[in-house]
Amino acid sequence: MKTIGNKIALIVLLSTLLLSCGEDYLEEVPLDQFSPENLLVDQAGYEAAVVALYNEAREEYAIASNIFEYMNFGTDIAKWGRVDSRGLRDYNLLTPVLGATEIYWDWAYKDMIRQANFILEDIDNPELSISEGDRNNIKGQALFFRGYTYNFLVNLYGGVPIVSNSLKEPKFDFTRASREAVLRFIVDDLTLATELLPKEVEDGRIPRAAAYHILSEVYISLGLETGDLGFYDASIAAASAVINKEGGDYELVTARFGPASSEPGDVFSDVFAHGQINRSTGNTEVIWAWQFEAFNIGGFSEGSGDQGNNGPRYWAPEHYVLKTPNGIQNLPSDSLNRGIGIGSPTNYFKYDIWKSDPGDIRNSKYNIRRTFYYSNPEDAEYFGEPMLTARGADGNLYVALEDGTLTDQILDTLRQFYPWIRKTDGEPWEGNALSGRTSKDLSVIRVAETYLLRAEANFRKGDLSAAAQDLNVVRNRANASSITAAEVTEDFILDERARELVVEEPRMRTLIRMDRLVDRVRTYNTEPAVPGGLSSGSTIQDHNRLWPIPQKVIDANVEAEFPQNPGY
Repeated sequence: MKTIGNKIALIVLLSTLLLSCGEDYLEEVPLDQFSPENLLVDQAGYEAAVVALYNEAREEYAIASNIFEYMNFGTDIAKWGRVDSRGLRDYNLLTPVLGATEIYWDWAYKDMIRQANFILEDIDNPELSISEGDRNNIKGQALFFRGYTYNFLVNLYGGVPIVSNSLKEPKFDFTRASREAVLRFIVDDLTLATELLPKEVEDGRIPRAAAYHILSEVYISLGLETGDLGFYDASIAAASAVINKEGGDYELVTARFGPASSEPGDVFSDVFAHGQINRSTGNTEVIWAWQFEAFNIGGFSEGSGDQGNNGPRYWAPEHYVLKTPNGIQNLPSDSLNRGIGIGSPTNYFKYDIWKSDPGDIRNSKYNIRRTFYYSNPEDAEYFGEPMLTARGADGNLYVALEDGTLTDQILDTLRQFYPWIRKTDGEPWEGNALSGRTSKDLSVIRVAETYLLRAEANFRKGDLSAAAQDLNVVRNRANASSITAAEVTEDFILDERARELVVEEPRMRTLIRMDRLVDRVRTYNTEPAVPGGLSSGSTIQDHNRLWPIPQKVIDANVEAEFPQNPGY
């Protein structure tokens, strides 16, 4: 995890810090261990606390499970790749006691917001031995992460309690702020962060552009929440600050670059090539990426079982169980990490969004793997040959021979044989392809999305021409055809986000933010795992437009009313 990872050994200790209770006769300063009194006294102590915050931020990706990717499964782009009802295949299981609802809530409040408040509590103390530049950077990072986390919460649960200070004693009377109030709180944090954060940072750190980017999204949410068109102008201004490089030297990559450029590929695949995700490697487009590094303390995510980037586990098909026409089973290989077939793309993503532009490079073989090869050398006849398939009269997909004859092998297109999104490709974690994990850093914020946010803001304020221009910047880089102002709709923007941001985007939160989760899932995620079975689209209900508040939160809040979201 580069320089951040080298400091991560302090994290476990930091995550268990307790604040003093405040009474003089109980005040003790333990000199032989970490505590707020002896840690946050200089730049080094604050740096350790900030590194802990980065570690917790990365946990977002795997904290719910190393199997369930709840921010994408059960949406319009992906379904649970099993025949059971988990993974939001059955939305009736999205209840206040579902583990994921509690895990995300706890991550936000106990890990992220608590740590950010801990850092912010005394950072302005003039007696601290910290330079002005370092103080501003520390404060800016903490403000960014607090705003980022509240944006996470508000786009999953709706209005939530605003906790802006460290808590020194138990509290049982939290109240839910309105969605608008939370969004305004986020704006305050991120606006100040844009004034404090530097433009140039180490890989994995938060630059000023990241705060502008999230601010652009939050202003769109405020426009939708209040009906005030002025917020869309504010969103456009924030996005423009990124695009015009007021937040740092970031721009859309339009030409091949890096070591990957000497291999077959295209400009889009280069942006996601292993070893060239970060700015220091020539990638001008990725503003912030979660860092993973094998064989390095702190280079992994605890939520993934102390291992690396879970991308192949979440998204890759279970290709290694496929067999040759001679019945010899495939093998995982270093170039194809072991997928487990749990994030099965919907037909909407696999086919529908690509129909209008056959030349769109985001659907090229370098970015979506649709042809698979036999990988077991035990079958000399087929080793290294492409797998041929054909549709049978019964509607099933079969392994086929070169002359088109069908074998008796029916392909499981839910779990074992479906397009593989190659953003998840990367070097196997610690050289182990069976882990289903990689050591590749994962893009979180990218300039292409900044253009899509500005396009959305322009669309919502009624400037369809400007919206089309921004959409076309992204589309033209992908060799997709330009669109006209008349073609810009909310659905088109969502389609473009799917084409551009799959795997990177927390699609669940995007759809909730736009209040489009329910209708999009009903439209595009209706295929059951077995005939007559359940699907996300057949089980989702109107009240699922937001996730439920964890029941344990409501039960513990005994001194004030804490209403549940409607319908739960």
